Amino acid sequence: MSHALPVVNFDLRPVPLETTRTLFEEHHGYGSVGGTATYCFGVFEGLRLVAAFTWQPPPFGAAKSVCPEEPQAVLALSRMVAVGRDKRSLNHVSRPLKRQMRHLIDRGRWPVLLTYSDEGQGHTGHVYRCSGFKATTRKSAAVFEDADGRRRSVYRGGRMSREGLTPAGRTWLQRWERWGCPVGSVRDHMAAAGWARVPIPGKFWRSGNQAHRFRCAVTPPEGQVGLFS
Repeated sequence: MSHALPVVNFDLRPVPLETTRTLFEEHHGYGSVGGTATYCFGVFEGLRLVAAFTWQPPPFGAAKSVCPEEPQAVLALSRMVAVGRDKRSLNHVSRPLKRQMRHLIDRGRWPVLLTYSDEGQGHTGHVYRCSGFKATTRKSAAVFEDADGRRRSVYRGGRMSREGLTPAGRTWLQRWERWGCPVGSVRDHMAAAGWARVPIPGKFWRSGNQAHRFRCAVTPPEGQVGLFS
């Protein structure tokens, strides 16, 4: 059976995170991007990078609130950026985003996708809606800045930390979700795709509980990229 991807008229490809850093610093409202990413994609026009997307697991509490059944099944679109409309030919940023979710992200491993639109940045979530995300909860959240006045997340390197950050008011965050299977069937969905929860030898959480990871026993579909162990 063929797994050929559809023909598209934009050049979307996986890229190293560092390739996108300048684009985020110059064109994203937060002026920054994190240090890690499970997936990182860029849209090119010729040799020029005009849009970028980074994905990584969200903080555990956020993941659990979205999918209590299996928080480790949640993957977040943590950053999305594009140069101004007058500086690119790409009309709809939602098109490469939709293609990532449908064809480039392993939805067997990550059946639940998550992102947020920051109303304080003037975001309405239009791109997410056009990509197939559904608006769910909305909440007030504290805003933090670094010494250079750039917006920063308190979630860094897999941990929550306010070190080096100062409060800078509050904003409203709209949560968006995209599910690849019915609620309550996440574990069955992952198992059917070959993903199994296995213990990490010698690693335990602060609670004393055994740490686990997911490992895939099958080859990922042709064309998909990312972490498969």
